[in-house]
Amino acid sequence: MRLIFVQDSLGTGGAERSNADLWYFLREQAGMVIKIVVLEHRKVGIENEILKAGFDVTFLKKGSLLSQSKGLAYIIKEFNPDLVQSVLFKSAIRVRLAKRFTSFFHLEYIVNCSYSEIRYNDPKINNAGLTFFKYVNRFTQSKGVDHFVALTYEVKDHASKHLRINPSKISVIPRGRSENAFIDSKMQIRNEVRQELKIAQDEIVFIHVGRQEYQKAQTDLLKAIHSVDENLKSSKAHFIFCGRKGNLTEEIEEFLLKNSLQTPVDWLGHRSDIPKVLLAADVFVFPSLYEGLGGSLIEAQAAGLPIIASDIKVFEEVVQENYNAELFKTSDIEDLAAKLQLMVNSPELRNKLGANSLRRFHEKFQIEDIHHRILNLYKKLAG
Repeated sequence: MRLIFVQDSLGTGGAERSNADLWYFLREQAGMVIKIVVLEHRKVGIENEILKAGFDVTFLKKGSLLSQSKGLAYIIKEFNPDLVQSVLFKSAIRVRLAKRFTSFFHLEYIVNCSYSEIRYNDPKINNAGLTFFKYVNRFTQSKGVDHFVALTYEVKDHASKHLRINPSKISVIPRGRSENAFIDSKMQIRNEVRQELKIAQDEIVFIHVGRQEYQKAQTDLLKAIHSVDENLKSSKAHFIFCGRKGNLTEEIEEFLLKNSLQTPVDWLGHRSDIPKVLLAADVFVFPSLYEGLGGSLIEAQAAGLPIIASDIKVFEEVVQENYNAELFKTSDIEDLAAKLQLMVNSPELRNKLGANSLRRFHEKFQIEDIHHRILNLYKKLAG
């Protein structure tokens, strides 16, 4: 089977990492021939890894939407794939338009709830523009996409409602993650990372992993820390933020400038060793306003971490409240602060939820199982 994958970049996002893991599986275990078409270069992310691994990667020439769609159509016609898969709107719209110039089967991944009501509150979003793109998305999907994959049932329902996609055209397959390769050496790795970061062994480390974007709501977490700052400091809490800068960075920096935090907070930026850093932590915090899945939550479960997360509906499919996670009312700073204090004061609860996280990961998010589900879908659609 011959497959083409089209995506915006080989950057740092969950979609990029998940696709990369899938490519290795398809090439090395399923014996498939893969071509990757990328719209733009990214200095930070998985680009160097994928190129060094010897994958067939083509960077689409810069140009207008129409010229890039024509160029993509030429690549597709020359490669003659059994299936073309796209992810994220910028790539998807080019693949949709390419169907005007050549014939192929288009499978599109839907990875987010892009038109959630709360997204219209993002000060960096042009509401009229977002609505315009929703209607463009709705209009072009009807003839430009043959089948969809949604990461969760919440994403499927969202796409059906806002884009008017027939639910029968949408399969639901979550992302998976590889097992944490270092978990059998957890204490050794924990000590090494803490020494690197100059964190004492008796400190209780809360970690957040996510790019600095409005939807990730890092400022909500900072406000919660500030509201119980003295208690957290006296309890030896320590916070780590991992992830590249984005449209929320300016707001984060402004908050930190105006509010002096006593509780230690480290900003590590993009890290290529997240599985190791997670093992140095005690609690994972994820205060997102909206998500398609939240791949970082899966990585946290693979590391056996208890979780504090917002109560957005999609997280009901990723974590289990009172089993491996404590959920707080989205954007409720007081409730989030209470959950931070609950975790810092309850080592027994942390241990219980952490053990359940690892158990839930093995039961639900093993990457081999996910890859075989995707492979079976490819065979069904190509057939």
